[in-house]
Amino acid sequence: MTRVTRRDFLRSASIGLGLAGCASTVKGDIVGQASSIAFSTESRNQVAQVRIALRVTKGTLRVAYQDLAGNQHLLVTPSEPADFRMQTRMHRERRSFTLSFEPVNGAVEGLTGTVKYSTP
Repeated sequence: MTRVTRRDFLRSASIGLGLAGCASTVKGDIVGQASSIAFSTESRNQVAQVRIALRVTKGTLRVAYQDLAGNQHLLVTPSEPADFRMQTRMHRERRSFTLSFEPVNGAVEGLTGTVKYSTP
């Protein structure tokens, strides 16, 4: 497994990317500012099927994404974790899709989750 640290996204955070490019773990002790993560594939397909599960222990996190219907967003709180599926169109040249994260009204703590995707 390859490990990537995104200090501009999360303080004390890591994103583990599977070698096959089909599963990623997102973990962050503190999300203090808005940022995004691109999930790259080596597939030539233009659409990815994605399942996202995210939890936080403190605060509210806005997650923005683009599915086949257009721009979407949802809020993740300790009492309302996110667990959903979507289909998204991948960037034509980079063969990737992006999730954006933004803390709402202050830093978010205890982000954990998974992003699983396939390109049928």
